[in-house]
Amino acid sequence: MITQPHVRFEQRGPELMAVEIGQGSCSPLIGLVHRALFALGLDIASYRARPEGGGLVERLVLERSGGGCIDGALSAEAKAAILPIALSVYAAEVRAEAV
Repeated sequence: MITQPHVRFEQRGPELMAVEIGQGSCSPLIGLVHRALFALGLDIASYRARPEGGGLVERLVLERSGGGCIDGALSAEAKAAILPIALSVYAAEVRAEAV
């Protein structure tokens, strides 16, 4: 069973290529992540979800809306947008278990 979220960013050199988010919940995060990335001018080129350990692992391949690389400041902004989403779901699950 997935007890803590994991977020793994896939990079080719300095370029952000994809992100994999694993969580204990079976509720997909793609909607929340898509909105955050869209605000940065990023698109999801492909999406795959698979059940794992009683939870869900989602893999999103990213691309820049107008083309080009996702590197430097844009890569950092994308990571900063994704991490709180994954962690907030975990925090909500922990609060629900404590009740």
